[in-house]
Amino acid sequence: MIKAVIFDCFGVVLDIMRGTKIDQTMELLKELKGQYKLAMLTNTPSRYSLDQRFQPGELDELFDVVVASGEVGWDKPAPEIYTMTVEKLGVEPEECLFIDDIPAFTSVAATLGIHTFTYSNVPESITAIKALLEENKQGK
Repeated sequence: MIKAVIFDCFGVVLDIMRGTKIDQTMELLKELKGQYKLAMLTNTPSRYSLDQRFQPGELDELFDVVVASGEVGWDKPAPEIYTMTVEKLGVEPEECLFIDDIPAFTSVAATLGIHTFTYSNVPESITAIKALLEENKQGK
């Protein structure tokens, strides 16, 4: 059963081209908060660089864990960064869903036993993620 959802930042939570939050993903995060443990795992130099893109305290309100690659010594797709994030969430790999827009990053997570979803078209991805989580709840 999925107990935690790990989100990439750039391309999933933030629009890379515009540098703005993706509204549908932000709504999804708010829906999932309290139902799942939530993490952000991103290749960025520091937590500070992430905080600059959000309102003060917003990352801590949305996510239980935030992992910035520049602060931990590994970048995606190094297996260690996924394992560290799962451990920080206090769950097992098979209890996580990792969402990223780069197939190479979701592929590595899958080899570790993590459920994965490759995010692309925003409305279709949000619908598919919700369906995947609902199916998992029902044990399908």
